[in-house]
Amino acid sequence: MTDGDDVGDRAANPDAPDPSDAYVVPTETDSDTETAWRRELAEKGELTPGAVDALMSRHDGRGARAIEAVSEGRVKRYRDFTVVVGHADEYVVEDGGCTCKDSAYNLDPEDPTERCWHVLAVAIAERIGEVDYHEMWYSEVRDFL
Repeated sequence: MTDGDDVGDRAANPDAPDPSDAYVVPTETDSDTETAWRRELAEKGELTPGAVDALMSRHDGRGARAIEAVSEGRVKRYRDFTVVVGHADEYVVEDGGCTCKDSAYNLDPEDPTERCWHVLAVAIAERIGEVDYHEMWYSEVRDFL
C-alpha cells in the first residue's frame, strides 16, 4: 500500500474518508527504517512485532506513548484536521507535523526519525484502521472545549 491507498474501510465505517485521500503522515521518508515500519503496518493492517520493534528502537518512549494512544482510540479525524487527544490538551497533526511543544522545541522537522508521539500515533492509526472519524469540523468542536 502506498500513500493515498485505502485510509480506512468505508464499508465498516461510512464516515471514513474517501480512499483517494492521502495519509496525513506520509509513508515514504528519507529514512529506510522509518519507511519500512510504516509500510509494514500499511501492508498488514495491524501492529506486528517487527513494526513495533522498529518503532520502539527508533522512537523509544514516544513510540510507546503512540501505541498507547492508538489502543485507547485517541486519534480522531475531523473534516478539517486530524487530532490526537493527549492527557492535557489536543494536538493537531498536519503534513507530518504537530502543534505540540515537543515538536516545536525539541525535534528537527527535517529529520523523519524525530517525531513526537502524536505524529507517530497518527501514522500507526492510519495504517491499521484505528482512526476515529467524525463528520464535523474540529474548528467548531474546539470551541466547546
